Amino acid sequence: MARTNPLIQFRNAEECAFFFEDTQLLLIRLERDERWLFFLIHEAEEDHLELEYPGELFEEQVRDKVETVFFVELTESGGEPVKLALGAFFPVEDTWYGAYYPRGQAAHTIYFLRVLGEGPVASLEAVEEEDEHDRVATAFSERYQGLFSFDT
Repeated sequence: MARTNPLIQFRNAEECAFFFEDTQLLLIRLERDERWLFFLIHEAEEDHLELEYPGELFEEQVRDKVETVFFVELTESGGEPVKLALGAFFPVEDTWYGAYYPRGQAAHTIYFLRVLGEGPVASLEAVEEEDEHDRVATAFSERYQGLFSFDT
């Protein structure tokens, strides 16, 4: 008899897949305790996800880098605020960037934000200059080629 894996869902939790440099992770954010759990994604198919706990040290390192910049609100001039989640956290030369997608929607648009500082004092800045945007978009496209479907 073939073994089937059960569908597992967490109540009152939000799941977000993202890349930390070249490592694909799943964040499960438990609302009640505001607890974050990270898992390595080893295999992802339409109906199957194989996860591994990355260990406490790796989890702490990732959390220190992304916790304050993972969920953000972006307000473009004259528009309504857009709630965003981190899709990828990656360096371009000596600067770190986040590629963000709208929460609760299919990821068709990616927003690039520059990460300033680290840990609890980290903040974000929009990538507005055309040459910087082109450089970041190119680096993002090359690094995550075939993994995202988007408009930048």
